Amino acid sequence: MSNPSASSHVSSSEPSLSQSVSKNWKTTAIGIALALSGFVAFSPEAFGGNDAFIVKLCKFINVGGLAALGVTAKDFDVTGGSKDMMS
Repeated sequence: MSNPSASSHVSSSEPSLSQSVSKNWKTTAIGIALALSGFVAFSPEAFGGNDAFIVKLCKFINVGGLAALGVTAKDFDVTGGSKDMMS
């Protein structure tokens, strides 16, 4: 038998998709930029070949974007706050 009040408490404590995107806008923006530049970098024939300026630029965006993603991404457990570890 399930406890309806317990299940409603669990669902209300989880952040919604829109809250996650707005709270982590830097990570989301970097992810979108990496997706777009990755498409160009992995299909260079559609954008003028490997020597095209846009393809070379997108390869640099991918390298820098991955580094920026590592810097800006955080685990939800590692916030630096004063959370009681025993509960």
